[in-house]
Amino acid sequence: MIRSDRVLILRRFAYGETSLVLHVLTPNFGRVHLLAKGAYRPTSRYYAVLDLFDTLELEWSHAAGRELDTLRAGDLAQRRLAISSDLFRYRAGLAALELAGLAAQEGQPVRGLFARLELVLDELAEARIDARLALSAFELGFLVELGLAPALARCAACGRVAPPAASPRASSVFSPGAGGRLCRRCAEEARASGRRVFALSTRTLELAAVLANDGPEALAGRISDAELEKVRAFVVRFLEYHLESRPKSYRRTVGGVAGAPGLATP
Repeated sequence: MIRSDRVLILRRFAYGETSLVLHVLTPNFGRVHLLAKGAYRPTSRYYAVLDLFDTLELEWSHAAGRELDTLRAGDLAQRRLAISSDLFRYRAGLAALELAGLAAQEGQPVRGLFARLELVLDELAEARIDARLALSAFELGFLVELGLAPALARCAACGRVAPPAASPRASSVFSPGAGGRLCRRCAEEARASGRRVFALSTRTLELAAVLANDGPEALAGRISDAELEKVRAFVVRFLEYHLESRPKSYRRTVGGVAGAPGLATP
């Protein structure tokens, strides 16, 4: 069976002297594993095409039960060379690819996730927006795709709208296990049930809500570096709580998370 789709390469490995094994994300078929025979040969139909961060149009042979499908042809749909020219944006791009790979399953369409991944790669390539903002917005969107988005403007338990911050130093109650921000009454119930409950800057939650709802451009030039570091730390730690691990690409500092203030017990 011949299949074709738009593709983003998640990972690639050398196979022999001239071939590659590719793990790719497709909007219509989810995660696909491909063998690109002779990928390094100048005569190959996909020579110099199979690069990270680029959107590709690939065609492959699929057979049920086979571990690797066979790549037949490939064309470049959108090049994003600029990401690889900047180490920080490169690392942010790798983090986005790794997250997408964790969520995607074989044979399951992931059109929303694919669109979000293309968007963050475009933002990283264009370099108009701080990469920390772009990656944090993608991570929040990733959580939406998994059905795990944090409640930022309402109580996660009762749905009551949270009041605005009374002062720049105001704090709110937050519980990752309960799904996000909590009102006082629901926070007491969460504590009584044994859930971990934290005090978190209300300003940080409000900025994260803007980022989640309106995208990184809404905060570009309107958020201080210190505020951005707090938002970044919050998003990463909430993400890691639900993943129950730290993705490999996050073991190096992504966005200055190491040592940044995050969730503090009251």
